Amino acid sequence: MTDFHGFDPDQLTTFAGTLDTLAGHAAGLHQQLTTLLNGAQQNLPPGQKASNDPALQQLVTVFPGVLWPPLPNQTAAPSGPNAPLPAKLTSELGTMQGEIKRRIAQLKGVQVFEAAGYPVDAASVFLDEKAPDGKKVDAALKALQALQHTDFGVNGDTDDLDKLAATLTGLTSAELDAVITKASPADLAHYNELMNDHGDSGWNPFDSNGVDADVRDATLDTLLSRLGPENFDKFLAAFPGLQPDFTGTGAYKDGENTQNGVNASGLHWGVPTDPLIADGVSVDDIHQRGLGDCWYFSSLCSVAQRDPKFLQDGIKQNPNGTVSVRVWDQRGNFRWVTVTPDLLVDGDGYPVSATGSGDTWPGYYEKAFAIAFGGDKGYGGIENNNPGKSVPYLTGHSGSDIKTGGFLGIGKHEDKSIADLKKIFDSGKAITVLTPDGDEDNPPADLPDGYHTDHAYYVRRFTSDGKIVLGNPWGSPSPEVVVSQEQFDKYFVDPQEFEIP
Repeated sequence: MTDFHGFDPDQLTTFAGTLDTLAGHAAGLHQQLTTLLNGAQQNLPPGQKASNDPALQQLVTVFPGVLWPPLPNQTAAPSGPNAPLPAKLTSELGTMQGEIKRRIAQLKGVQVFEAAGYPVDAASVFLDEKAPDGKKVDAALKALQALQHTDFGVNGDTDDLDKLAATLTGLTSAELDAVITKASPADLAHYNELMNDHGDSGWNPFDSNGVDADVRDATLDTLLSRLGPENFDKFLAAFPGLQPDFTGTGAYKDGENTQNGVNASGLHWGVPTDPLIADGVSVDDIHQRGLGDCWYFSSLCSVAQRDPKFLQDGIKQNPNGTVSVRVWDQRGNFRWVTVTPDLLVDGDGYPVSATGSGDTWPGYYEKAFAIAFGGDKGYGGIENNNPGKSVPYLTGHSGSDIKTGGFLGIGKHEDKSIADLKKIFDSGKAITVLTPDGDEDNPPADLPDGYHTDHAYYVRRFTSDGKIVLGNPWGSPSPEVVVSQEQFDKYFVDPQEFEIP
């Protein structure tokens, strides 16, 4: 870290004190303005306002026939962030001065921390957190190094690993950065090995080794969300499960997405320059590109169409540039999967990961899903599957096949009635459909425009003349697919429905 000369911390501390004083005066000012405006309103003709400023007019509470001034407690200033001006300043100025003081204390503490010989990542200098404590760094390093030679005894190592996880997640960002910088790659890799090793030590058939996957994931996601960017590569090398593999994908093997023609030659990681979310989340943002995961994106499009805010609330960018995405597991519990800011690009730097319209949120949803669902296979584990399997990870609710007929569960078959699907859609549910394998080079003459074999679509709407309109997760410029009942019966399979939370 270099010395920062952009401002004087002592002067800013004085400024924060002044803001604190002004915050204390806001309530008195509010009472005075209330008295003045209500007194004026009482003496004005009906229909005339004491102030043309809507914020000040909020303070007027008297009406013709009401005596003024009222009792003293009736002019008392409200409080809280939702209070009208000027009483609102009590909360706003108080919050502002408190943050300034904390950040100045953090900056001074970091300077002392660095002077004591601890490494400092520039990204942690101005975070709103406690000043770093060198003793905590030393204790964490000692505990990490001890894993190499500790005799865990007959009860196994789980309790020791849990203690270390609590120590590491309890560090500030600056402290954590110092630990990872000073820790040896071997110590970090050994920690990862122990977390994933659930074997019996041989001393006791009832001992406990390793940590549960959900505990391991929560620990690593938390650490990655607070780590300085300079340590990303070192951390990912020690904990490779945090970066999904892409070498098993068709895009990597073929150099392109053979269905839509998106180039993937020279596939590698690159950090995008577009923002996470440019102008809110929309289904029309979503563009599945180089990876063969249309089944996932048909589900994501369905959710985005019905409740875009649900998806927007499920993704956030952390101060260190990482992105955390809300993902449910098979048991209905959600976690925040944290991913580094890089996404897949081709040799010329064009995106192979999914993109948005000037934003990147679909690519991070895809990356988090590759970790949560793809496992060791990463992106290769999320190619070519069924939309129903992705739905629980997106919403926490299971999807179901749309079937009809039969007796006592016997003889049921796919319900392809567009009228029936419309009833389901109108009830608020989302619907996805698939197309079977086929020869796209010699298509039947009656195929609807925009049709592709071995692909997944989602229902966008229905027409007044009884047709179903499907959306392609490739996004614009791929057209909507308008399908008649006869075409739907011949060329589409496996309709599925699911609830939107």
